[in-house]
Amino acid sequence: MDDRRHERGEDHRALSDAVRRVERRTGGQVLSAERVPFDGRNVNRVKVVDSSGRVRVYMDDPQGRGQGQREPKDRDGDRDD
Repeated sequence: MDDRRHERGEDHRALSDAVRRVERRTGGQVLSAERVPFDGRNVNRVKVVDSSGRVRVYMDDPQGRGQGQREPKDRDGDRDD
């Protein structure tokens, strides 16, 4: 049980770090942030309203950070998911 609690703490920290990175990079307001399964691992998905009022979705892969910093990917479009 301690292992699960430790993992959850790391996941929460990784998500918090992703939110801070996206806030700094975009200067926008974060609408939501969650861990989602993608390509066999969990990635952080952060929705932000930019200065022009558009909703942007950034994907941040904390596991990919060991192989060089990967910036969150901007996903253009008018989707609201």
